[in-house]
Amino acid sequence: MDLSINCVATCRPGLEAVLAREVEQLGGRKVRVAKRAVHFSTDTAGLYRMNMALRTAIQVLVPLRTFNARDYQLLYYQARRTNWHNYFTPDKTLRIDVNGHSEELRNSQYVIHRVKDGIVDTFRKLSGGIRPSIDKDNPDVHILVHLNGQKVSLYLDSAGSPLFKRGYRTRHGGAPIKEDLAAGILQLCGVENYSGVVDPMCGSGTFLFEAWMLLHKVAPNIERTFAFQNWDDYEPEVHEKEKRALIEAASTASGRSVMGSDVDPSAIEIAESIRDQHFPDASISLQVADVCEATHLLENGLTVTNPPYGERMGENEDLGRLYRELAFAARRMTPGGRLGVFTANRKAARQIPFRSEPALTLFNGSIEGLLFQYSLHNPPKEAAQ
Repeated sequence: MDLSINCVATCRPGLEAVLAREVEQLGGRKVRVAKRAVHFSTDTAGLYRMNMALRTAIQVLVPLRTFNARDYQLLYYQARRTNWHNYFTPDKTLRIDVNGHSEELRNSQYVIHRVKDGIVDTFRKLSGGIRPSIDKDNPDVHILVHLNGQKVSLYLDSAGSPLFKRGYRTRHGGAPIKEDLAAGILQLCGVENYSGVVDPMCGSGTFLFEAWMLLHKVAPNIERTFAFQNWDDYEPEVHEKEKRALIEAASTASGRSVMGSDVDPSAIEIAESIRDQHFPDASISLQVADVCEATHLLENGLTVTNPPYGERMGENEDLGRLYRELAFAARRMTPGGRLGVFTANRKAARQIPFRSEPALTLFNGSIEGLLFQYSLHNPPKEAAQ
């Protein structure tokens, strides 16, 4: 009988509730929301399923042990006491990262060094001098050290490369939105309640591809490799079974449209190449057009976009005018639907002449932004001055 595995899925601030719902839908048990994380339990099949199918997670961590360490020597001692040989073999390459805060263990690089020494010395003793080596770029095994004062927790990262790295965005234009954030915004906007998605400032198309996968129930990471495949207890037949089940659960005909446009021809060229290479069966329509001239029409649809907010436009550009044009274009393109705008420019967003719901704070990497949502059923209001 497969034992229960306690897991921690991490996410960006503001997406915790969305991630918790995803975990529950994928069969997670004892789901509990924390800051930037969701705790849950599952089995081996569930662990594999979560990595392939979660949309807003960054990592799925498996706790190894927690201990107290008031100095670096105790940290080394406790790291060496950990039964690393139960999880991976000495021929594997490692990456160790640290997060959290500790007054006693302030030097994060020395924390990494001491944990690495504990792992290496454990294997040297048990494996006749053979030891794992460090590979920061493409490791077989990823270990996370979390500090909370004197309390230290060690985790194995079952994903390896962050889960927002789906593999389709090998090229992009400008400053694109992260894939997991795009998936979270779409869910926060209630994408499944609408007839489809329009992004009139789509850039290289992240919102469009995430929307297509959401609406067609396509697992976003089904084809990539994971760190758990390098663990000693990896079960390839279970992994393959879960992969087949996710493929069979996908729908090729949701009846909902996905449309995008951008004024930049090079951005649309990138989006078209991604669509043709990675989503050959996707009916995603793309056009080169200014936001005022895009010809999309999708009644009761969701317009969602990440417009320029100053970083990609000159200081003299009239962002307010652009945001007003976006608002009226959304009402024309998706009548009776909804508009979602993610931006770091609150002043420009005030120029949208619709009544916004309370804005949600979200992060695109280190950039703090706001998600504004508007019903397109309501008449416009006077734009803020």
